[in-house]
This record gives sequence, C-alpha cells and structure tokens, in this order.
Amino acid sequence: MAIVSTCTYDSRGKLVRPDALDISRAKIRLDLDTGEKPTFEHGHTHVFVVSDMGVTAEQARERVNSRLRWFFDRAEAVYGFRKITMMKSQSKNRLNLNTTISYEILYAVDADGRSRSGSPESAHAGYRRG
Repeated sequence: MAIVSTCTYDSRGKLVRPDALDISRAKIRLDLDTGEKPTFEHGHTHVFVVSDMGVTAEQARERVNSRLRWFFDRAEAVYGFRKITMMKSQSKNRLNLNTTISYEILYAVDADGRSRSGSPESAHAGYRRG
C-alpha cells in the first residue's frame, strides 16, 4: 500500500504537498509490498514508483514508458486523480552495464472531485509517448 497521507488543502483550496517524512514512510511500505499496484483511495495522497531496466538506455526508456502509460491509463480513469510531482532517476549497473530508469510519482485522489486545476503540469509531463 502506498498511501502517503490524507489530502490537506490551504485556505485557498489548493492541495498542500505532503510532508517529506510521510512520503518516505509510504515509499518504505511500497518497497515492502510485493503487489506492485498503485493505490487510488479517495481523499488521500499516494506515491508509486515506476521502474524498468534495459541493456541500453533506449531499451530502458521504452520499457519504463510502457509502464508509465499503463499507470496513467489507470490513474486518469479514477475520478479526482491529479499528479503532484514526478521525479525521474537513471542509473547504470557497473557489473552488467544495464540501465535502470525510475519515476517516483506523487499524486492525489480528491475525495470531493475538486478541480484538477491545482496541478500545474499535464499528467504525462516528463516522458514521451511512443
């Protein structure tokens, strides 16, 4: 389960980013969960990591983009979904030279269907559709 915290809003109705400690705790729970499925409980913020590897950086990019499409296809079908941030990391294994690309996605599923206008970037910002 990757629930970070309950959605909190400021006096203007804008979603407040969850505390870094809450995000870290949720990522630890995510690492321990073998289901590898995103959570979409309404009224909460969530974190999910999409990751894949390849022999080349291009192969890793194609694979992770496929997983991102899978995630966003499901997420955007959930009423109240909005992406808060999406951070990319890339590394190379020194032993086999494989490249790993990961995206950490922090998102909210509003309980009352608040406007998605609080999210400044499109849900797919940060990767290219193939």
